[in-house]
Amino acid sequence: MILAGDRGLSDPVASVAGVEGKAFAKLQGTTLIERVISVLHECRSVNKIYSVGPSQKYLTNRTSLHSFIEQHNVCLLEPASGPSASAMRGVMQSDYYPTLIVTCDLALLSVNVLDQYCETMVDISADFVASAIDYQKVHEIIPELKKTQYQFGSKVVCFANIFAVLAPEGLKAIDYWKEVEKSRKKPIQLIRKIDWISLLQYKLGRLSLDQVALKLSEKVGARLKIQCMPNAELAIDVDSAQDYQVIQKFLAG
Repeated sequence: MILAGDRGLSDPVASVAGVEGKAFAKLQGTTLIERVISVLHECRSVNKIYSVGPSQKYLTNRTSLHSFIEQHNVCLLEPASGPSASAMRGVMQSDYYPTLIVTCDLALLSVNVLDQYCETMVDISADFVASAIDYQKVHEIIPELKKTQYQFGSKVVCFANIFAVLAPEGLKAIDYWKEVEKSRKKPIQLIRKIDWISLLQYKLGRLSLDQVALKLSEKVGARLKIQCMPNAELAIDVDSAQDYQVIQKFLAG
């Protein structure tokens, strides 16, 4: 399930790239949406691709991209009001478990990394899985890339735009996502939405990722897991105009 909704030129990446939506921004001559579709199409763990967005109205004059989507047998859905709503629309439409959710802006996604991720998910006992990446590993690949950092004890992580919905109960996690997605770049606000005790523990450096997953599981009524993944590429996404320029420079080099 690809999340490829668009905010038009109000999106900073779309604006700097001079296109109608982020999904159409190009890296090394290929649009972001095409890059991700190509990886998913070659991934042995994926048997059907859905994309929530881009909007049909933006594809009208993009015949080559429209043909590319059809050739790769992608089921295209109209985006909803935001990422979480689009994810909910897509998973409910496919009604298939497990479902992998990725955003269209994962610039360094590769077939091997994605297959490794899917193989890891098979052995996890949960309804919904989010992924955390060691921030230092991301920094080592592209030092200039800006990422929102969370510190859990001695561990500094950033979260990846890749999720696994392993069972229907996982939809409850997506529903909760709607409540918190506006705080995703504000660690203190995000932790506070769990409860005040968690916020206090976080500030004191005593909150772990496992504790967060447990408290969120209790809050949403589903089994949530935050899995630490070794592949820093999963956390490298084009989230801002600066990201776009920095990643372009990295790929060119």
